[in-house]
Amino acid sequence: MKREEGRRLEELQWVRAVKAGHPEAYKYLVQRYQNMVYHVCLKITSDDTSAKDLSQDIFMKAYSALPAFREDSSFSTWLYQIAVRKCLDWKRAQQREQARRSPGEVNENDWVTSETPEQIVLSEEKSSRIRRMVDELAEPYRSAVRMYYFEQCSYQEIAERRGITAKTVESQLYRARAMMRKKGEELR
Repeated sequence: MKREEGRRLEELQWVRAVKAGHPEAYKYLVQRYQNMVYHVCLKITSDDTSAKDLSQDIFMKAYSALPAFREDSSFSTWLYQIAVRKCLDWKRAQQREQARRSPGEVNENDWVTSETPEQIVLSEEKSSRIRRMVDELAEPYRSAVRMYYFEQCSYQEIAERRGITAKTVESQLYRARAMMRKKGEELR
């Protein structure tokens, strides 16, 4: 525990040095956390080149946001959250692009169910189970879930494509989530 506290104090010294106008101190933080950030990116993107590019973007974003770092959590936790959010934004953009190019094709890893860092990366087993639960939903719930989560369509886009109101789409998604939650509880 003392070692962890010592590490946290050391990283705070480097953060404070950067905030005090010594940008060269940021090099230490990059060296210390570049592997962590790269592996987060690689896990989410499954692509080495994209992971490397995103890692650079994440460190640039963290550097520019460092004045807003309140020091109520460790720097590594704060950086991890930036990395996950940046990667999720990248993944959503890739999914939208893929949906525009080939709206019928869906990769089972394309659906992220939670925005919290602890729940970001779904296991293959969980992903398969979610896919099966979606496939077992009755229409119109199945298509509403697929269009919203897999194709990244807005409520309005789904409503227009299906000839219903956005409020109906919202209701169908709410009910579909409730059905899937119930099914998930039954499987436990």
